[in-house]
Amino acid sequence: MNKNATFAGTFYPADSEELNNLINSYKEERTVECKSKAIIVPHAGYIFSGHAAMSGFQHLEPSENIFIIAPSHHEDFKNIALPEYTYFDTPLGSIEVNNRLIKEIAEKFPCIIANEIFDNEHAIEVQLPFLQNIFYPQKQSAADFVKNLKKLGHRIKIVPILVGRCDYRLISDLISTYWENSSFIISSDLSHFYNQAQCRQIDTYTATIIETGRIERFEPEQACGLIGIKGLVDFANNNGCTLIRTEMYNSGDISEDKDRVVGYGSWFLYSGSRNDFIEKFYAKQVLSIAKLSIESAIKEENFIPQNIPTVLTEFGASFVTLKLNGELRGCIGSIYPTKPLILDIIDNAKNAAFQDPRFEPLTAEEVPHLEISVSILSAIERINFKDEKDLLSKIYPYGIIIAEREKRAVYLPVVWEQLPDREIFLNSLKEKAGLPARYFSRTFEAYKFSALYLEENNEIN
Repeated sequence: MNKNATFAGTFYPADSEELNNLINSYKEERTVECKSKAIIVPHAGYIFSGHAAMSGFQHLEPSENIFIIAPSHHEDFKNIALPEYTYFDTPLGSIEVNNRLIKEIAEKFPCIIANEIFDNEHAIEVQLPFLQNIFYPQKQSAADFVKNLKKLGHRIKIVPILVGRCDYRLISDLISTYWENSSFIISSDLSHFYNQAQCRQIDTYTATIIETGRIERFEPEQACGLIGIKGLVDFANNNGCTLIRTEMYNSGDISEDKDRVVGYGSWFLYSGSRNDFIEKFYAKQVLSIAKLSIESAIKEENFIPQNIPTVLTEFGASFVTLKLNGELRGCIGSIYPTKPLILDIIDNAKNAAFQDPRFEPLTAEEVPHLEISVSILSAIERINFKDEKDLLSKIYPYGIIIAEREKRAVYLPVVWEQLPDREIFLNSLKEKAGLPARYFSRTFEAYKFSALYLEENNEIN
């Protein structure tokens, strides 16, 4: 039994050639090849969300089974719903449903099986042409054809799932259960029908939660597919993974209507932290950005970086350290993320060069010999301790922040290279905060963080 393409001609073109051409127009040349078994992508009409969706789909790794987990916009039910359809049709052909796996899921998880729940639901259907276009392109070279056959072994099958009223951990458990032989598409738009300024504020907050894993801060109005998003974020938290943003905008950026807009964003799951990802793919670019911001300031020019990686638009905190002939020449940073990481790095580079109160502003003659390093901080965590001895056992090898009323100080993890003894490290940090080295009290607070340390080994040219 086939499910007809209900939304061809409305959400996306009904003509196959026109549809393929439109999807192809959203593809971009990528400098980073990073495949993922899980993505979050929007599900609106292609004219609005197609570009954001493709930015996520280009990272999707093909698997034997591709789960599409989407919210139900029209039907109310508990837990999840599965179809009995054998195929889902689109203008690009039919894509097979893994009915065997659906029967297995029905035995393991609380669900209902009902085709009618899927009949007027766009959140799954709009994802299918992207899968067909990417994994079975109409036009491809013989080498690509063989490559795709070798990669897939056989044609993919989909597992369509609509989410009703349920705990997000059901989705997290589902992903964990079938992770080995499957890939996962979480289908969701972001905020709905706020004005453009409100949408941007809400969606930025949503993105920060997704990227930091703080799912307890989610509210229902942030995304229509919130349960699926929370399930994937929970899976990421439990498996040492991070969600990396690939795109985010809203319908007001495309249409003239700025009063009632919908937000769209895409992410892919990365096996490691955001800082791991930046170190692997963008270390040189981060250091170049810090360098160019200083050079532009020396020339009294505005610095506007080109081709900004989306991951650097995520909110982040950084420190920029400058050395001259091996000696410190400036160091300024942020402890908490208050702006996109790229702007934080640019601002801190200029501040380290010209606003560090311990040094005179940098001169043009010094710039060619400057050594630049950038530290990108992780999330800050409070350290719970009984006494100073207990605290000393918990501070290595982290960056440490101490606070006693209005007095505060921070050392980056790299400071352990100069102060490897824990007691000396902590005493020195107290003195930096304006406290006696032997000071301790019940109100004394300490926080820890890790940091990605990027260092430019060569002189700036």
